[in-house]
Amino acid sequence: MKWTILLPLWFSLLSGIVQCASVGRYLEEGKDLSPKLLKFSFNKHQGKSFTYSKELAKRDKDVLFDLKNEQNFYSIRLNVGTPGQEVTVLLDTGSSDLWLRGSNSSYCNNSSPTTMSSQSKVENDKSFQTLPGGITTTGQSGNSHATGTQDCNEYGTFNSRKSETFHSNDTSFSVSYGDYSYAEGTWGYDSINIGNVSLSNVSIGVANKTNSSVGILGIGLSNLENTYTGAENVDDRDTHKYLNFPMMLKTQGIIEKNVYSLFLNRRRAPEGSILFGAVDGSKYSGQLYTVPMLDLYKQQGLQDPLQLQVTLQGVGLKDGNTENTTTTTPVPALLDSGTTLVYLPDEVLSTLADRLNANWDKSINYYVADCSNVDNSELYFDFGGFNIASNMSSYVIARGSNNRCVMGLHPGGPDSAILGDLFMQHAYIVFDLENFEVSMAQANYSGGQEQVQVVTKEVPGAKKAPGYSHTFSGSQSITNGGDIFHSTSYSSNSGISTSTGPSNRKNAAAALAPTSTLALFAHFLYSFLM
Repeated sequence: MKWTILLPLWFSLLSGIVQCASVGRYLEEGKDLSPKLLKFSFNKHQGKSFTYSKELAKRDKDVLFDLKNEQNFYSIRLNVGTPGQEVTVLLDTGSSDLWLRGSNSSYCNNSSPTTMSSQSKVENDKSFQTLPGGITTTGQSGNSHATGTQDCNEYGTFNSRKSETFHSNDTSFSVSYGDYSYAEGTWGYDSINIGNVSLSNVSIGVANKTNSSVGILGIGLSNLENTYTGAENVDDRDTHKYLNFPMMLKTQGIIEKNVYSLFLNRRRAPEGSILFGAVDGSKYSGQLYTVPMLDLYKQQGLQDPLQLQVTLQGVGLKDGNTENTTTTTPVPALLDSGTTLVYLPDEVLSTLADRLNANWDKSINYYVADCSNVDNSELYFDFGGFNIASNMSSYVIARGSNNRCVMGLHPGGPDSAILGDLFMQHAYIVFDLENFEVSMAQANYSGGQEQVQVVTKEVPGAKKAPGYSHTFSGSQSITNGGDIFHSTSYSSNSGISTSTGPSNRKNAAAALAPTSTLALFAHFLYSFLM
């Protein structure tokens, strides 16, 4: 999303360039016997931030941490229009719209590099900047927009006037985000080619004014589409939904069901994959369990879930043979490939920090622990009778002198969680955007022959989790203790609280649309960059 819009960033960036998009077509006696799936395989490369980077050195007493502004991006090259124009966009599970940077963008200067000084490039450029919570932004740290220009050739722009198949809707496109990035332009529709896959009449926002270096290919839920919930200037009679990219894949026969599975692979692995319309049994181990997405705003007028959000039933820590359950208080958890770090409820994280003997370092705004306390521990997440395990060392984002480790676990408020890439790398995750369900299993890094199965109705190999009906039912105080490591009896508790959340649909969107995640951390920006 665009709180994600900046997709995964680890402190060592992995810039994912999609290498291929594959879909088969086999004909027999005039019948299409194609496997109904689409696979994107992307490589992950070490490098600097997408456009610019700023290296920061922070000293904690006698311990020096080199925090590099390096990020992780999953990018894909599209050929848009007729003839095709190659444009790079960021693949984003947390937003739902496709928009491209227009060739007439007021911030493009294709004849020369950006006109700003090297210092102002970092602090004011429309390129990516890093908040101390590990969130990347595409805007400056203020309410006004910078006026410097950029060379837009590197990632491509879209000239709608040169496309024979582009049609304008003559309606304005406008989206802004909690990181102060924004895009403004016009809605239209055109053809898109990805590898050997072609889609026609795809809705596209063409931005002639934006402070983002690249556009976005959002593959989230339709309730999060800008035309429905995201545009502040759209009144109720103008709101509508359209067929976004995943829905178009189904409508035009590329896939049979609006489902995709995400395998990020281990942190330093050279590649990962996203599979539309199918699952790959070789990418996970154990049982694939299904849980429902949360529809937190049903009582306020949203009839379907807004985000890829599930119930996190508990968190625990294991050190050798010692098991400690931190909490079994259920909280809503956003599965967000556009966030790198893991954000846990304040009380939960404080308890974890105590058990790791970690301390909050105000100079860098992170928890810091002795590496020896981290390297042999495991962090467990309970989603309702099944756990996803993760090595605590995988949450280390920097190692300093004197064996001190900076942790990628951040406070996320009183009663909610965001599970970014540092968690998602440990899971194989299937998002069913039709049944509003998520299936998860432990990721399998060992490889092996693909075991791809097309999804037609239910997700192959998946079954409902024991705690499927034990969903988050409203805010409550976090309590310590419990047991997530052994069998648990779940009672049905599927009611959604009506006492929380916005009072109407548009306000619900304002609360949870693409401003939410980054808005939580924007107040860190000045102290981090100064």
